[in-house]
Amino acid sequence: MLKVMIAEDDLLMADLLEEVLIQGGYEVCGIARTVDEGVALDERCKPDLAILDVRLAAGGLGTDLAARLDRQGRPGVLYATGNAGQVRLTSADGEACLGKPYRPADIVRALEIVEQIVTTGTASQPFPKGFHLLQASVPRQREASSGAGKTRRPRDVERLLRQQAALARFGSFALAESDLGKVLTEAARVCAEGLDVPFCKVCRYRAEENDLLVEAGVGWHQGVVGCVVSRADESSPQGRAFVTGEPVICNDLNQDATFLLPSFYAEHGIISTLDVIIRKKDGQPYGVLEIDSPVQHNYDQHDVDFLTGFANVLAEAVDTFKRSRVLQGTVDRMKEMIAERDQLLKAKTLVLDEKNVLAQELQHRVRNNLQLVYGMLDKQLRATAEGAAKEGISAIARRVMTLSQVYDHLLGAGLSRTIDFGGYLSSLCESFKEMEDERRRQIQLVCRYEPLVLDLDTATALGLVIAELISNSYLHAFPAGIETVAGTISVTLHAAEPGGKATIRFVDDGVGFSEAGDGGRHGLGLVKRLMQQVDGVAQLTSDDGGTVWTLRFPVPATMPADGGILDTAA
Repeated sequence: MLKVMIAEDDLLMADLLEEVLIQGGYEVCGIARTVDEGVALDERCKPDLAILDVRLAAGGLGTDLAARLDRQGRPGVLYATGNAGQVRLTSADGEACLGKPYRPADIVRALEIVEQIVTTGTASQPFPKGFHLLQASVPRQREASSGAGKTRRPRDVERLLRQQAALARFGSFALAESDLGKVLTEAARVCAEGLDVPFCKVCRYRAEENDLLVEAGVGWHQGVVGCVVSRADESSPQGRAFVTGEPVICNDLNQDATFLLPSFYAEHGIISTLDVIIRKKDGQPYGVLEIDSPVQHNYDQHDVDFLTGFANVLAEAVDTFKRSRVLQGTVDRMKEMIAERDQLLKAKTLVLDEKNVLAQELQHRVRNNLQLVYGMLDKQLRATAEGAAKEGISAIARRVMTLSQVYDHLLGAGLSRTIDFGGYLSSLCESFKEMEDERRRQIQLVCRYEPLVLDLDTATALGLVIAELISNSYLHAFPAGIETVAGTISVTLHAAEPGGKATIRFVDDGVGFSEAGDGGRHGLGLVKRLMQQVDGVAQLTSDDGGTVWTLRFPVPATMPADGGILDTAA
């Protein structure tokens, strides 16, 4: 017997689901409401399959739980949810998804398909309504490896290529990083590494003091970076590079008596240096980039070019940082000028966000509650003996499932004030067809409609009318006691021009309608009251050849009603 774990924020829903799975031959090893509870349950029980809701308690998501399941032996994952459209699901998240509302038999069938995918890698038809397999996202093309056939190069060529690669990587990093301090520090690190020296520093020119401050560096003792300065003159290697604008190479400082070096050179045992200016496009140069070594080096033009390349990238990064800072200052000033308006916009956004959250929560709860009511009715139906009580519960269960199946179509993701009534009418007929098909396969339910936009109140009332008429026809126009139950139910919507009247013509070719003495068909009063509610009228004609209802109702002038007839066999 396969073990199944359930992750569902609604415990009543989870309990009903557990009962259905046990009856379907599965062992339910536990129920989790949060991501953490689900991870702990997975580690403890090692389930074979998992049924996850997309939205879990404490703000968690089923996809987060799936990502944290034991990847070595991850269970097959089925998402059973009414919120699949809010989160993009792929095969990385699980195997399949079944949308709420679903029938008990559908969840068992869906789990069987997931079990088949896990064991064989294939999925066989038929699929339940609202079920779909999760597809893989588009993979990125991997770059082809270039290691094969690589020949050994001379050491200097290898070093040059390594420097060029380091410069290219740093250029991408510098142009993407907004923190100038991080850019300068990374430049010092990469320069030291690329030229095989332990020390590197970036010196920033300060005009008022006419000196060079060590802004960033690598390898130096504490107190050098951010504190030590040199005069912006020819008394130091970095000062000479700054005032002349030319690279300064000192292979052996001990042999050059022209410099009056700051004390930190001796403290670090510096012997060789190489300095290049960090020259901006406009205005004063930013400063100097310098590498230092306690071992004598003979720097060449390749080293100068490498360091100059870094200095040029740094200059661009400095300009970008200053432009961004100016732009940010402008934005800050603009924000101050429109502070009151900005606060109002924020308040409005907050209200809209809260409304959206409440709307999503409302839809989530309505779906769950309708599913819960249907589950309870289905459970009671199985426990009730044949007779009038069983038929009554069955009728209620069918209507609840009808409301569940058309709920999304009726309200939509944005809770609009209007809907396409023709499309809604087609969904309603399709729902009845699916529920009645197994018992009355020879009864055809046909829906024809023209596009018609109505407000929710009118659409809801008319939907209840049509639901009542269809239910009565299935129950009484084609009673189960007759040996040959065959016939047709036809629903046709004719739209009118805005400001006119639209017509719904409902026809069945059953045994006819007899209001008196027919205790099971007391829908006439309800139909007429609902039609009065929308300022419409209902006319009934019936004989041995069947029943015809003609429903007429006004179409508001603001509601467009235009287009050709659409024919759908429900």
